[in-house]
Amino acid sequence: MDTLFIAFIAALGYLIILCKVFSPRSVAKSHVLWDVVFTLGIPLLFLGTYSGMVTAFLSGIMFSAMSFVLSIMHR
Repeated sequence: MDTLFIAFIAALGYLIILCKVFSPRSVAKSHVLWDVVFTLGIPLLFLGTYSGMVTAFLSGIMFSAMSFVLSIMHR
């Protein structure tokens, strides 16, 4: 349960940072690019432990879902 919470917070934090740096509309237009970048980048941050890799995997899934919802909202 803690791993799910940490993964959710990590994914939400990445999305908030992206929306602050770029506009939410530009993040929504390029959400596939950001999904790929975070799918490859997050496991590098959590490399070394099993729980870190699980957190990275779940965070990537949650980020993909959040960016998909953002892209639907900004159509």
